[in-house]
Formats: sequence, C-alpha cells, structure tokens
Amino acid sequence: MSNEFKLPDAKSVIFWPVGTGDSTTIVLKPKQIVMQIDLRELEKANDPNEPEWCIIDELVKMLPKKDNGRPYLALFVLTHPDKDHIQGFAELLKRVDIGELWHTPKIFRDQSDQEALCEDAKVFRKEADRRRKAILAAPNSIKSCDRLRVIGHDDILLDDKYKGLPENCKSRPGEIIRFVDGHDLTGHFESFIHAPFKDDQAKDKNKTSLSMNVILSEGDKHGQFFFFGDREYTTIKRIFETTESTKNSKRDNTLYLFWNVMLSAHHCSKAVMYYQAEGDKEECFKKDIMEYFEKYSIESNGYIVSSSKSDFSDEVGKNPPHAKARKQYEGIVKPGHFICTHEYPSEQKPSPLIFTVDKNGFGLADKRAKSQSPAGLATTVTAARGGTQPPSTQVGFGKL
Repeated sequence: MSNEFKLPDAKSVIFWPVGTGDSTTIVLKPKQIVMQIDLRELEKANDPNEPEWCIIDELVKMLPKKDNGRPYLALFVLTHPDKDHIQGFAELLKRVDIGELWHTPKIFRDQSDQEALCEDAKVFRKEADRRRKAILAAPNSIKSCDRLRVIGHDDILLDDKYKGLPENCKSRPGEIIRFVDGHDLTGHFESFIHAPFKDDQAKDKNKTSLSMNVILSEGDKHGQFFFFGDREYTTIKRIFETTESTKNSKRDNTLYLFWNVMLSAHHCSKAVMYYQAEGDKEECFKKDIMEYFEKYSIESNGYIVSSSKSDFSDEVGKNPPHAKARKQYEGIVKPGHFICTHEYPSEQKPSPLIFTVDKNGFGLADKRAKSQSPAGLATTVTAARGGTQPPSTQVGFGKL
C-alpha cells in the first residue's frame, strides 16, 4: 500500500501493518538514530489495493542519510530467524547501510539445520559472519556497518571462531545495553536483556527468541516497551520468575518488567497462556502468566499490540492470531487498549501504529474513529450495561 508517511519528530515506536509477522521501527533520536526489530516485507505490499505496507520502501524514504547519500539504519535486531521475522532482509541490506546487527547465537548453530532457514535468514547469517571476521581482524577499531552484538549464553561462543569476539560485542541476560552503533545513548535509550537463557541454546528457534524491555527517555519522562519474540508460556513465565528473584538483591531488575506497550508474543498466539503440562489431559488456561502481565502494566494503563492480520480464530490447527488469546489480553487492559495492526485505525485502511515519548511523556495520538477509541468504547459498554463505571474488558470479550 502506497502512503505518505514520515517518521515522528519525537522518540517513538512504530508497529507496521505487514500481515501476520513482526516489523517494529524505533526512533531513538529523531532524524539521527533509528533501529529496526525484525522485518516482514511482502511482495503483494507493492499492490496499492493490498493493506500491507512496503516497509523497506518506507525506511529508504524516511531514514536519515549518511554522507554517502545512503539511508542509515543504526541497528537491526533479529529476535529469531523465522521467515516472518526476517523476510526482505536481503533487499534491506542492499538498499540501506546498517550500522549494527544484534542476534542470538542460534543463527550460528546447527549447521546441518541451515537448509531449514529461509533465503533471507541465510543472507543474515552470511552478513553476521562477515562482520564477525571483520571484528576479529581489527577488534580495536570496529567500524559502523561492521558492528555486531551476539546476545545470550552459548557454548558456541567458546569455539575458536567466536571466542575472540570482544566483550563489547556480547551481551547476556540481565545486562543493560545503552550503546547503538558506537553512540552512547545513556539518558535516551536502554535495552534490558531478559532472554535467551543459557539452556535455551538447544531448543527450537521460537524458544531461543531474543526477549527485551526497551526504555525510551526524554528528560524525566519515559516509555517502556516489551518484546518477547515468539516465546510461549513456559519461557515467558521464566522471564518474570527470574527477574522477580532479583527483587531483594543488590541489583533489583524488576523495573524492567514494566510496560506501557507489550507486543503480544508470537502474533497473539494462545500458546502464551494455554499450555499442556505433564499430567494434563489437554492444554489448560494458565492464569499466572496473565497476572504477571497485568501486574506490570504501568498505571494499569498499558497497550497490547497484535502484529497480525485481523483473522482471529480458534479453529483447530489455525496458526496465530488466536481469538482466545485476544480474549485473555483484552481482559487485562482497558477498552481500546488491545490493538491489532490490521485494525488500526480501520481494517479497510490500516496505518502504522505510533507510540511517542516526548517532554509530555508516553502517548498515542489515536487515529481511530471516536467510537473505537478507548473513551468511546468505554462509553459504549457503560451505556449498554446501564452502569457508570467503565468495564475492565472490551465489547464482546472477557476473562474465562
């Protein structure tokens, strides 16, 4: 879909309508430093009659330009190498200068498994390996477009090919990152790494997803954004349990469990809150994970984003997005605070969903019709129920 769109002149997080897949752009410093978390570029997005956006065309048009005239993306973060998180990377690499890459060690593992990677994931792996070699050749003078950060514990980092990577090219769970492509962004940006855990290394790609809490700050104001990749119930619960265990330690990391915006894991998959444990006859709803999400919603006013089409269903065998997951998410946020990227501001004409952080704090300039805005939905439900207090859930949904 062809549209006129510009990056905000404020720190911001943009969720794009790209079908069921992830593409998130974050403005760390307006007109200077931009990062991208995952990518999904669809060929059909070139058709103006299709709702998906051509995200690479948009980035090429909007990104700041380097002295050589090429668009400059300071950082590309890959949560995991599934196609719906990396689609279009080969084209992006050709058209944009990418200062730094972040990825988990999984991209280097399982040589016999590489044929399972899509072509764009193979291109990413080749580029990450090129950067690894460039860094090892000159570890004290790493240049933009050669920078790399490997995030997570993994035995592979002890191999000869990787053990020489400088420590500033590695990060582990429990660490905070404030540097992007050599820029010190203290006071503007920080990313707290929650996962992958050390014993994630042998698991499938979804369970090795990079999970992080991103904070954008403007003076004494800030906004927090939670990203889980395609993780599911057990590993997301572990993130909360592990981080809460630091509460009484010298370094309490529970600050990094809070969120203004949470990107629903695995495109609103029911596997986040429905799980079949050993001894269970079938998958069961796990209330504890929803309680964690609700507990850390800042001022109980958070937004949950589903980066997906609007075809929510509970049909057996249906891939995300799942209707029962949506129902549970809508049960813990205010009316209108669960937003699907292909329903915003309308299903007929979806547009990028933009959250900003400026001198006034965190905010959403809501483009939805008044009746679909949080205030409008609350008023509608209140009137329907004959009460004066707004409900805790959206029209037609509620907790099981």
